[in-house]
Amino acid sequence: MAARKLKGQGLALSGGGYRASLFHLGVTRRLHELGILQNITRLSSVSGGSILAGHLSHRMLERGATRLAFDDWETEVSAPFRRMVRKDIRTGLFVRHAAWNWFWPAPRARGLERAFRSRIGARRLVELPKRDAGGIEFIFLATNIEKGTPWRFTAEKIGTHTTPADMTIAEAVAASACFPPIFGPIKIKKNGKTIAHLTDGGVYDNTGMEPVWNSNKVVLVSDAGTPFDFQVPKWFGSRIMRYVDIGRNQVGALRRRAIIRRLNRRYQTLRRDEGPSPCALAEQDDCYLRTHRVTDKPSGAFWRLASKKASFCENCSEEFEQETGKLEEDWYGYSEQICDSLIGEMRTDMDSFTRAEARILENHGYFMADLAIRRHARHLGDLETAFRVPHRDVLDEQTVLAALRVSHSRLHFWSRWAD
Repeated sequence: MAARKLKGQGLALSGGGYRASLFHLGVTRRLHELGILQNITRLSSVSGGSILAGHLSHRMLERGATRLAFDDWETEVSAPFRRMVRKDIRTGLFVRHAAWNWFWPAPRARGLERAFRSRIGARRLVELPKRDAGGIEFIFLATNIEKGTPWRFTAEKIGTHTTPADMTIAEAVAASACFPPIFGPIKIKKNGKTIAHLTDGGVYDNTGMEPVWNSNKVVLVSDAGTPFDFQVPKWFGSRIMRYVDIGRNQVGALRRRAIIRRLNRRYQTLRRDEGPSPCALAEQDDCYLRTHRVTDKPSGAFWRLASKKASFCENCSEEFEQETGKLEEDWYGYSEQICDSLIGEMRTDMDSFTRAEARILENHGYFMADLAIRRHARHLGDLETAFRVPHRDVLDEQTVLAALRVSHSRLHFWSRWAD
């Protein structure tokens, strides 16, 4: 077998409902300012990440472009997307189909696809750039509930089938974001025949990193998944879900450790909450590289919605310390209290997000991307580009505390409609 070299630049956007979408909106905004997003050759996305990816793909196609390059990010990308998340997708569909969804889920699932088509657009998957055609390859990830495996939507393939000419990007987004048990599973058809039953891509891998971490020379992973709650629930139903959450947290921790080790072979220490030493996973990773004769090592960065600024600053260079110190004279990230107790606990849903919620999440993603690139992948972008906080009206801590007071709750949707 001939040696295989990694190539291209990959970006993975995780799931997490509109919360993830808005966090990634800030991430991609900063990557675009740094000149990194324009060079991405593969964008892999899950659930909330796919909602933003669908929006980005439509804005790109409307420009007649094959890369994510925009003249005015705020006008062309951010402002329209923030308007979109002001519209509640979840509640109306839930109420209209409550009586029969549990034994006949297709109508609600199709309603989700129609909702995304009306909000994102009706462009088709086959209009997107093809793999290795010089543009950016979009990969929307769902989960095949029959086989328990990931399912990819691309311009050329859906699963193992050729992409139908009439399949919309909105249908791929709906399949990627139809989180159970509220939505789905959604039936995917080709030539009138059902070829798969799909659910939210986060059921299999909420990070969306699998298509990029073994293939691309540059790997960037933006993870907006829910931080693990260290309190034992008191209610019986919540305790049942606790066991599921523990299993999901373990899988997520394994993936996080694998990508961190891939990007930094010197990485030896783990946070206490990440579990035991990943020796077995490291051996598995090395085995993959040897088996596939991958001869080079990727570069890039990994960051989470719940990442700590202090963790990035540990054992940092003098240059990094001086840069961040200068940025902190103005504003360089929300306090750990805000990040842990408010932003980290915001709901992962598709109901209406308020103007303040959207702006705070966009600010947080913008900051986190800059911090990660500045520390771990500064060779990728032009860090002389000024750090411009997208929304200065939501920087004050008291303003944020008031704006996010009930953001954890899924039961205040009526008050958000009036915002």
